[in-house]
Amino acid sequence: MRDDDSTSATPAVPIARAALSGTAAGSSMGAPPTSESNRSSLKMTDLELPRIHLAPATKEIEHTRRKSLQVLLLVAFVAVAWLVSPIWVGIALGTTMAFTVQPSYRRLSRRLQDRRHVAAALLTLLAGIFCLVGGGLALYVVSAEIFDIAGVLQRRLQHGSLEELFGHSAVGVLDQLHIDRGGMIGHIRDAVSAAESRATNSVGAILEAGTDASFGLVIALLTMYYVLLEWPTIALRLERTLPLDPRHTRALMLEFRDVGRTALIGTLATAIVQGVLAWIGFSLSGVPEPLTWAFVTALASFVPLIGTSVVWGPMAIYLVSRGEVAQACLELAWGVFIVMMLADYVIRPRIVGSGGHGHPLLMLLSLLGGIEVFGLAGLIVGPIVMALFLAVLRIYERESARLERLRTLPGTAPVMTPRP
Repeated sequence: MRDDDSTSATPAVPIARAALSGTAAGSSMGAPPTSESNRSSLKMTDLELPRIHLAPATKEIEHTRRKSLQVLLLVAFVAVAWLVSPIWVGIALGTTMAFTVQPSYRRLSRRLQDRRHVAAALLTLLAGIFCLVGGGLALYVVSAEIFDIAGVLQRRLQHGSLEELFGHSAVGVLDQLHIDRGGMIGHIRDAVSAAESRATNSVGAILEAGTDASFGLVIALLTMYYVLLEWPTIALRLERTLPLDPRHTRALMLEFRDVGRTALIGTLATAIVQGVLAWIGFSLSGVPEPLTWAFVTALASFVPLIGTSVVWGPMAIYLVSRGEVAQACLELAWGVFIVMMLADYVIRPRIVGSGGHGHPLLMLLSLLGGIEVFGLAGLIVGPIVMALFLAVLRIYERESARLERLRTLPGTAPVMTPRP
């Protein structure tokens, strides 16, 4: 079990522990809370209502009250989960972003003399600027390159020559198949016109998607800020509230944090590396508009299993159709050994660490299932869910072995660990 937070937590941990313990300075153990903060957190007085007279309750009544409170808590949790379900992607992204910059947050807090609010605000601001600048730059470059490609296609179609589009080798194959050149050019022109029309009609959808993405980014940044500030308090409150051994609760929380951090860093960093490597390969093999296809490769790297091959594979076929067999072989070899194998099996483990959080097959299944259920967010949510399942399985296995050892000891009965 990893418990690095227990030794490197910020000074807010003792404060949070005191706030969660429900006792003020000088109060006795088990006494009701008497501090001003506790009285203001749960108001129990109203001048229009009669005063509550507390009477001793039997164990059965206390048990019934506790079960009823647990059911009420579960219902309230389900209601809140349903309420925030439209923005859960932003919440999950902000949480993983906070976990990712948590080491930097701790160092910056120490440099700023424990001004945690300032450190959290600075890192959140930097994250927002990075997302806006990176997303805007990528959108601008891709849009500009796509318009350039469309212009080139239009100019070549005006000449009415298939050789300008596909090369002499591909046109020779079309002639052998007895395909009419004029009809082929007409179909291509119709397809380009239809694509331009769809692009024009999709401007509203693009604006709507941009608005949704901006709103999701705002939610993510707000979540990131408060998770950075309140992580010790959240951890301690969950340890006190969940009906688990506090050690197991902490182990699950640390697993959630570490896997979220690993998934985000590994996904983004690998996409960037594969995009850069693909750009180098496209430039060496003479693929037109290499920067555009490099961005497309980086986006395709989010898809597990096939990933980048859906980009550099067709590029190799395109080069073969133009009679550039040597360049096609170079592009194919570069895509297989550099873009795919080097990035996935050498660079990615060095970025995220070689420890791993499960069997590669289970992680692959979590990625595929996560994308199917949650969409693109499943790239992060899927591995987290699978890692939490494996963590629970390990805890259950360890506890079962411990209880089995206790049963085998002569004259020893299993002893349940009391909750604090």
